[in-house]
Amino acid sequence: MLAPGTHLGPYEILGELGRGGMGSVYRAKDTRLGREVAIKTSAERFSERFEREARVIASLNHPNICTLYDVGPDYLVMELIEGESPKGPLPVDTILDYARQMADALDYAHERGVTHRDLKPGNLKITPDGKLKVLDFGLAKVGRAASAEIDSENSPTLTMGMTEAGMILGTAAYMAPEQARGKTVDKRADIWAFGVVLFEMVTGKRLFQGEDLTDTLARVVRDKADLSAAPARIRPLLEKCLDKDPTKRLRDISG
Repeated sequence: MLAPGTHLGPYEILGELGRGGMGSVYRAKDTRLGREVAIKTSAERFSERFEREARVIASLNHPNICTLYDVGPDYLVMELIEGESPKGPLPVDTILDYARQMADALDYAHERGVTHRDLKPGNLKITPDGKLKVLDFGLAKVGRAASAEIDSENSPTLTMGMTEAGMILGTAAYMAPEQARGKTVDKRADIWAFGVVLFEMVTGKRLFQGEDLTDTLARVVRDKADLSAAPARIRPLLEKCLDKDPTKRLRDISG
């Protein structure tokens, strides 16, 4: 844990915001620009490949995406977002507004070859003025369209530590079936997660939940999604997002 007053390069730690499986998040001040930022630390030093791919993520410039400002040897510097993660059940009109903003952010990233791979309520924030922000592209996968400088075909996944092919990442309850099986994923995994998040916002319930990690993953892979608790107005969209066969799933989030 970093104490207030500690410096990471030009960034002065002000306090801890939270902890996760990959590290801690701190409120900090950029002493050069005088602005407050969020810093996510890692227990491991980043590789050169990670840093190159992180620069691609940093190039994403969209009002509904949390901006990545800088990459240190073992930390990421991000836009500080004030707000709370959405929690259901919420009114349908509110959810449709959030869904549109989330879809705009994902569509923008997908058009640039970036798949989030860890979309969940905890990686969303609603600002006091009602704007939705997609946070934490820490597990994002950079594809061929993102940068000619990156060997995309053999590029490792952008994550807090080096990963291996077939390794299961993300949060189990929001993983697409192909992701839960450890297979290669693309933007359609984000579309699945979008559907799962949408269901949770409208019902206040998890769509897939088991007694433990293994049971949850099994349910994601095996069980047909029970969408009966969702309003009829939203159910057709959920059905398109939550087809277990990615070839039959909604192909583009903008569609």
